[in-house]
Amino acid sequence: MGMYLHRTNKWKEFLLLEAVEDIGLPPKVARLLRQQNETYGPVENKHLTWIGQLVKSAGSHYLLPRDNLQEIERHLLHSIRVTLEKRAAADPGRRFEIIEGYDELWADAKAPLIEFGDELPPDGPSIDLIKKFKKRFMKHLRRLEIEPKFLKGFNSYVDNRMEIGAQHLSKYIKPIVELLSEDPGAYNDIRDVDPLPGLGASSRLRAAAEQAQDLLDNPPKNPDQVIHEFDNGYFWYDIQSHACKFEAQKMGHCGRGEDGVLYSLRTGEKRRVKPMVTLEFDDGIIYQVKGKGNTAPKKDLWPYISWFIENMDVRRIQEAGQHASDSAGFEEMLEYLQEKHPDLESGSNWIKLATEVLEMGENSISEDSQTSLEIEWPGGVEHIGIAGVVLRHQAYWPIKDIIVDEDTHRLRWEIRHDAQSIADDTLYPNPRIRYVEVFARGVQDSEAAMLRVDMVWDEDFQPNDDEEETVKSELDRLDSYLIEIAEISDYLVSDETAPEEAKFDYNAFHEGIQKKLEAYGVYRDIAGEQDEKRKREKAELAGQTTLPLQEQRIIQRWSRIIK
Repeated sequence: MGMYLHRTNKWKEFLLLEAVEDIGLPPKVARLLRQQNETYGPVENKHLTWIGQLVKSAGSHYLLPRDNLQEIERHLLHSIRVTLEKRAAADPGRRFEIIEGYDELWADAKAPLIEFGDELPPDGPSIDLIKKFKKRFMKHLRRLEIEPKFLKGFNSYVDNRMEIGAQHLSKYIKPIVELLSEDPGAYNDIRDVDPLPGLGASSRLRAAAEQAQDLLDNPPKNPDQVIHEFDNGYFWYDIQSHACKFEAQKMGHCGRGEDGVLYSLRTGEKRRVKPMVTLEFDDGIIYQVKGKGNTAPKKDLWPYISWFIENMDVRRIQEAGQHASDSAGFEEMLEYLQEKHPDLESGSNWIKLATEVLEMGENSISEDSQTSLEIEWPGGVEHIGIAGVVLRHQAYWPIKDIIVDEDTHRLRWEIRHDAQSIADDTLYPNPRIRYVEVFARGVQDSEAAMLRVDMVWDEDFQPNDDEEETVKSELDRLDSYLIEIAEISDYLVSDETAPEEAKFDYNAFHEGIQKKLEAYGVYRDIAGEQDEKRKREKAELAGQTTLPLQEQRIIQRWSRIIK
């Protein structure tokens, strides 16, 4: 087959087009394309010719590796020696002169080969580039009258290498043929694909193959899953699952629902579908409505969401911008939908009511440099629907400087367990002792090394469902907890002792830790040191001397403890 006739739709005239055998591919490579077409196709002739053009221009180091260039160079060297010997034998009188011309002939003969190797593209030579080189090189060698046997062998060797290299390109040909066989219209989606970065135009075959594979990975549009198709080709699609990998990849979100089935607003046909809105829905409730990247759907898509609400018996929409970065966009969309559907219940009762309770309770909780409050809002990104309240407090005790130079792991472990036991007896509600840390002098305090105990009060709140009774029960629990935390925070930031009925004796907790530190021989009594200093100064004024502190005995005592 040399050419085929193709009738255009636009001009209704016959155009003479080349077949894949006539675009300059080596015959064996053209046959390879035909075989691929028989195995994975068939595709239209114009598409096969286009694939052939991509193959012809595709760069690949498999087509003619540098090792092959070195092999050609070795055979050329041998051929030049044979050529000169034949010339010398034919003209014995000029033998010396002929042999003397070896270096010049060798340098001249291999110059195009060296030039070709030096100018190879990053992704390797293409069939088109190799054919041009082969033609130029053979013309050059004929001019130098290199023996025809080498030329014939070189020509055959390079063609064979191109065929072997083309086999490696088959993995790129396969997805393109498969896609165009199934959907010829997909040609418009892959024909103008950009080359791969850093590789140039010769990578168009690989780029087109990647694009084709992406489309092949798309699940084809199933007419039975189309809920409704609009006049402009947009359609609502029932994914029939709570998770969809394709939806996740194309929309840039997790592609999962926790409470309902996923529905997608899409456009396109066969595998060339494009999702625009992902919606999670079940039993009359829309749990989520997301555009790309978890943003609010674009305004021109809101009428399609309105259609879904109207025709799918939606009674509530619980979308509150969870997992989203543009809460204002969701707020505007929800206002639009509420206006279109006045009877639509909007938002989760729990999220709205819990947020109100937290906002009121937040202002009643005291904070200072050692006491801080953290709130996890139920409409937040990380854990939708969960309300969390965390009160943190850091308590400090001075310790001896020498302890910092010791291995403090055992000390921290002992004090953490001691602190939890003391807290359970003196502080109610009981905190959890999270960490115990030791700091050198100057880090937390300019005058002393310090030991810090981190304590935490935290609780999470979330009803099992959005029913009024369970929401009310959890709201009552949240409100009671906030009142407790407010009382605790007042005690922590106040200089006054809590009343006995409070069951929160912070002074007893602090004194209990101090006694443990004294028992371990690591507590530093700064007040006592100051008293001793005043006594020494008074004694020195009276002419008395003082003995030095026996720090060595303290070190020995602590060493026995940690062992």
